[in-house]
Amino acid sequence: MKTISALFVGMYPNAVNPYRNVFFQNLIFAMADMGVDCTVISPIPLTKYRSSVKNIKYKTIHKTANGSKIIVYYPRYISASSKQIGSFNTEKLSEKWFEYSVMKTVKKINKKFDFVYGHFFLYGGLAAVRVGKYLGIPSFIAYGECDFETQVRQTYGYPKEEQLKWLTGIISVSSKNTKELRDLGIAKGVPIITAPNSTDLKLFYKKNMSECRKILGLPQDKFIVGFVGGFIERKGDKRLLEAVNQIDGAYVAFAGRGNNPPAGEKVLFCKALNHEVVSDFLNAIDVFCLPTLSEGSCNAIVEAMACGCPIISSDLPFNDDALDDTNSIRIDPNSVEDIKHAIEKLKEHSEIREELSKQSLEKAKEFEIGQRADRILNFIKDYGKI
Repeated sequence: MKTISALFVGMYPNAVNPYRNVFFQNLIFAMADMGVDCTVISPIPLTKYRSSVKNIKYKTIHKTANGSKIIVYYPRYISASSKQIGSFNTEKLSEKWFEYSVMKTVKKINKKFDFVYGHFFLYGGLAAVRVGKYLGIPSFIAYGECDFETQVRQTYGYPKEEQLKWLTGIISVSSKNTKELRDLGIAKGVPIITAPNSTDLKLFYKKNMSECRKILGLPQDKFIVGFVGGFIERKGDKRLLEAVNQIDGAYVAFAGRGNNPPAGEKVLFCKALNHEVVSDFLNAIDVFCLPTLSEGSCNAIVEAMACGCPIISSDLPFNDDALDDTNSIRIDPNSVEDIKHAIEKLKEHSEIREELSKQSLEKAKEFEIGQRADRILNFIKDYGKI
């Protein structure tokens, strides 16, 4: 049986930022363990990494837990950031230079591939389509952006028809994203598969709460609400803290990073965690709450489900694939009062927490990374005629 050779393009973990887009890496690792020969091109922006770029090798090899090898190239490029100057946004230059860096690397390594896969439209997807056209192979884009309008159109604009002419298929991370693409008429006639983000159930699973609290230094006798994500308005860390501050006997633990971390008497924990420790964190909390305003497909929620967390999160369409009334309480993410009432309900009713936890574990079985990789690979084989 012929070994399939795949090229992946996009933002990928490196020696300076080992958790950069780790979920992209998880998919590649899963495909490598399925026998796919995987190569990654992940350009590094010199203007962002500056002197630390010397710590990143141009070429390296990553290995999965099963010993599968992935060749990774880290070419350099100049990023012009994303700044609006009159009617022009510098993101157009950043994307152009990113694509140039990818194409230069493709020509240099001179290897045959069966398909190319770009993660996100910008800094991955459009470059992958160019590579596909140049090499004469099928090209695929993973549409995982939270919102096409704010993350693509407002800065870069709509991709031109010519740019997407060679596009073979789109992997959309949620039903919401699929509908958005169809409504916008992006890449008309291009097949789309909806494949929500998934997790490795060998890493994220139910553990002993007491032991996990010991590992993280959390008190054994407190009711703890957990949050995983960036400390930004969209994710809602401050709205969550405001709600917890109004609830007697409730405390909150934050796993994430940002320039404005939440703080106060009710905050028991607030720091960035290595990805492999996030499972311990999720098993140390009583309830997971993420009042996020916008997502493509939220990896943190899927990981929390896999650890058996009762979930409190947004009643918006991007959550519909993973959350329903059996495993979550859906709230208006802008309403501190909604967040407060949901936490109070779960704090006061252990039987509801237990039922939501049970259903989260059951639902998580549908979001196993190997199954997702298999679905995507079959989609690629079918439409790429591989």
